[in-house]
Amino acid sequence: MKAKVILQCGFMFAQLFGGLNVAGQSVLTLPQLKEDFQLFRTALEEAHPGIYRYEDKSVLDDSFNVVAKALAGPLTQQEFYKKLNPIVAKIGCGHTKLMPSEDNGFIYYYNTENLFPLKLFLEGHKAYVLSSYDSSIKIKPGTEIIAINGMAIKDIINGLLNNLFSDGHNQSFKYYELNRYFSALFSNFYLEEGKGQDKISITYMDHRRNGIMDLPVVSYQRIKEIDDEEMNEIPYQLEFKDGNTALLTLRTFWPNDEKYNFEGFLKQSFATINDKNIQNLILDLRGNEGGKDGYGTLLLSYLMDTEFRYYDKLVLATNERFSFMEHAQLPEGYDQLRSLITQTEDGEFRWEHNENLHIQIPQENRFTGEVFVLIDGACFSVTSEFSAVAHYLHRATFIGDETGGGYYGNNSGAFAIVTLPNSKLKLGIPLMAYYTAVKDYEFIDRGIVPHYQVQPTITGVLLGRDEVMEKVVAIIGER
Repeated sequence: MKAKVILQCGFMFAQLFGGLNVAGQSVLTLPQLKEDFQLFRTALEEAHPGIYRYEDKSVLDDSFNVVAKALAGPLTQQEFYKKLNPIVAKIGCGHTKLMPSEDNGFIYYYNTENLFPLKLFLEGHKAYVLSSYDSSIKIKPGTEIIAINGMAIKDIINGLLNNLFSDGHNQSFKYYELNRYFSALFSNFYLEEGKGQDKISITYMDHRRNGIMDLPVVSYQRIKEIDDEEMNEIPYQLEFKDGNTALLTLRTFWPNDEKYNFEGFLKQSFATINDKNIQNLILDLRGNEGGKDGYGTLLLSYLMDTEFRYYDKLVLATNERFSFMEHAQLPEGYDQLRSLITQTEDGEFRWEHNENLHIQIPQENRFTGEVFVLIDGACFSVTSEFSAVAHYLHRATFIGDETGGGYYGNNSGAFAIVTLPNSKLKLGIPLMAYYTAVKDYEFIDRGIVPHYQVQPTITGVLLGRDEVMEKVVAIIGER
């Protein structure tokens, strides 16, 4: 994801200040709320290059107006955040973020000492227990959760889906976020900061019998310790399944240290693959949220035997100076860079200074055999850009779940970080709309829909099966 690291760095320095204080949050008066709301709206309308990419202006105007009319003070920061966040989600841009000033950890914003203690697996509107962050909780993996604190799990999931960001009307990225960050999201939207709640009640079903259990809450630090252990993966890896099949796993497109140098890794890997006369390449991109856009182009150049285009165009909202500059952190040298923005005859503002806009040349040591790409909802930003162009050029067979990123591109690149002066909420706005060099795809507001749809199931996960990998191995075996 081009946004995540930039936003995390940008949000870490600010602190709450001023006003009356309730449970650690400033209480905002109605005039303060209105001032912040107007800046929030102005910044999005002026700077966001894809604000109307998936929703008509009239739809978003209605959303803004409904919230504006319903504003009533006093509100805490968390209460105000819950009013603004659905508007951002409706834009359909997974790189646009609204975050509080005190970023305790990505998505862990409120109630960080009183978090839901179970790791869940969601299938549609059902939730199942995978494990517990507290060893004292005795609940069987696979147990279905029916309700939390008296709220039906279906209603909780629907509420969270309306507050999660993805490209267009994609749902797979939202479910990826739900499965990974349910504890954080539940506390942000369904627990009130500072209430000191030390128990969370669940209603569950086990062997068709319902039960109720009070669970002790856990802290963010406890969740982070366990999740960090589980996430300790090698970013790039090459393996061989048999004499004819190679497995290339790429967990990120972010630049890394010398040990995991991406460019060097690809060069060496494809040299080895060709030396071994491999016929089938499985490219596992699951869990890869993106990174450096040039790495997507580079990877595709190892798979193509003809020249190709990667980006069609890069578009900005304007080349004018923003009216909210005093409240924004902008890319270094932004005023000077504005002079390099060109305007087309039809009034569109373009950024022409990206190497991926040029015709791309295949690598000498390219792979010419069959390519099978494993994808899921976490495939976002650069990962979905690569997947979209490879799909459009018919260079690979895709297996798994729909990518989280949009087929026709995304809004990302450089960012404006806007601080709302009273609430101190921070709004991250991507300044560039990327359009991939693709066309005629039937889903204009979706990600890459795989040729073979395979979604992990709770049964498979609990048995330790990789159902997506099993499918691609079966496909290769049938050829």
